[in-house]
Amino acid sequence: MLPLCLAIAVASWGQAEPVSDGLLLLPDPAGPAYVAPSLPPQADWPIPSSIACGSEFLSAEACGNAGPPPLRLPLEADVPWTPECDDSDPPKSFKLNYYVDYDRGIVLRPFDPKAHPFELKVNGWVQFRHHAFARNATTWTDNAGITRPIRNRNAFDLERGRLILSGFAIDKRMTYFLQMDGDTDGGHVVDFFDYFWGWKFSDLFEVQVGKRKVPGSRQWLMSARRTRFADRPMANDFFRPDRTVGVWGVGNVGEGIHYEVMVGNGYSSTNVPIADSDQQFTFAATNYFDPWGDFGGEIVDYNCTDGSLIRFGHSFVYSPNSGDTLGVPLGEADFIRLSDGTRLTETGAIAPGVIVSSFDVVLYGLDFAWKSHGWSFDAEVFLRWINQMEGNGALPVTSLFQHGYYAEGGRFLIAKKLDVNLRYSHVSGEYGDASEYAAGMNWYPTETSKLKITFDVTALDGSPLLNRSSDILVGDDGYLFRTQFQAEF
Repeated sequence: MLPLCLAIAVASWGQAEPVSDGLLLLPDPAGPAYVAPSLPPQADWPIPSSIACGSEFLSAEACGNAGPPPLRLPLEADVPWTPECDDSDPPKSFKLNYYVDYDRGIVLRPFDPKAHPFELKVNGWVQFRHHAFARNATTWTDNAGITRPIRNRNAFDLERGRLILSGFAIDKRMTYFLQMDGDTDGGHVVDFFDYFWGWKFSDLFEVQVGKRKVPGSRQWLMSARRTRFADRPMANDFFRPDRTVGVWGVGNVGEGIHYEVMVGNGYSSTNVPIADSDQQFTFAATNYFDPWGDFGGEIVDYNCTDGSLIRFGHSFVYSPNSGDTLGVPLGEADFIRLSDGTRLTETGAIAPGVIVSSFDVVLYGLDFAWKSHGWSFDAEVFLRWINQMEGNGALPVTSLFQHGYYAEGGRFLIAKKLDVNLRYSHVSGEYGDASEYAAGMNWYPTETSKLKITFDVTALDGSPLLNRSSDILVGDDGYLFRTQFQAEF
């Protein structure tokens, strides 16, 4: 058996020097050689400062300024080979065309993306939570006249266990994204949340096909691990759409302007089979503007912004919904609730004995966010029209108007360690009003946003929302306590 050996590639303009497995640093013929102080005496290989500074081999502090990253080149290796009586061929070799690294996730990358167009990034995050709810009432009655219990709750749950695979394949312009989710309040099963392919024509336009979020609310489009509380506001979850299958156009216009447009199967058709979907498409669009620089993905001011950053935007969704040929509502239409929490398609929700089977939904949201020197604030207003309502009987009204908003803000008491936050959200409509009051804190024990411990207290006065992810159920009247451990890689 021949030992495994490496043949060092030689560039046409100089001898490559080995520094680390799978990596080569090339001397710069135009500049002086530099010996990295971090290397042992027996490995005093010349390293050009133009390459080494700021790299993983020589810190930016040692150089005085950050330079370009190290140059990576593929290595050629001889494979193990045992000669046989009838085989006198010399050993065969192969070239190492990919390397593994960590870059905000575990990555498998090609040395030459043009020759080997494939990249894989693996990310993961988890939210382990304890929640307790202390009720102020024992029952609530919906608009159909059905009385339902309100229960005290006290439980541990694994809210979000996410595994994300992303990158490009076949061509560097052809991107992919796959997100899997496991939780203990959804049947203890793993669900495919998002999966889509994209083709990036330019920064101005990328087309995506598959399943992902309907662009209908700013906090909804933001990752759930970036909220300032354990979860999103009650009003946001009441009005926002969900995921669907469709076609998206995504891009950036100039500096700081981002947009998304979509045509898809429905307003909220996550895991809804085609048999339970109607023939109507949903149309949605959103965009935001960062006039003072990139606002980033954090709504809290974790990096203690020097100066001020703002973001403002808006979102629009139009979603017609129709029943089957017998006028029975399809499963896709179950997402809309009255402002008291009654499901719109429930028998008797609008009129005794009548089932609403068809309606159109128009949602408009206007959002704003600001952060500066550890302070932060964000808010969003929602307007929703439910028009063209039809059912299997006479209805006293054929349209409804619902509106609501949330406003929340906070401040870091200890930079990158501890912040405190306040929130208020409200939902209004023809059938009732509901409010949410919340206060909480986040502790970052390792001074990185990748590890966060959250505690918050929320007061509810009759929730119209059913969202087990946020531990807020329909009719909740009382106090919700949440403690959450969150980690990501």
